[in-house]
Amino acid sequence: MQCKEAQSKFIPFINDELNQKELKEFLGHIHQCKDCHEEYGIYYTMIMGMRYLESDNNKTELKIDSEQRIREAEEYLLQYKILQCEKIILFVLLCIGLVLLL
Repeated sequence: MQCKEAQSKFIPFINDELNQKELKEFLGHIHQCKDCHEEYGIYYTMIMGMRYLESDNNKTELKIDSEQRIREAEEYLLQYKILQCEKIILFVLLCIGLVLLL
């Protein structure tokens, strides 16, 4: 992923609108490119700050930590991979069970 493409994904990432493939590529680039990582942090802080100002400050707690958002996305990807592996294992076990029944 090139810097321009990663930068175009800042807002979709913040809004949790990236699919698993896009998310993996985005996070990979963010970890490798210091400039994009820093720029993402600025975007995140600015967007979350604007959301905070637009909300009822007493009732809405918004996360301002851009690094926490990255960690949450990485955890989501890990859970997604685990779920995919579980599905494959279940499918294999079902196939083995069917073969044994025949």
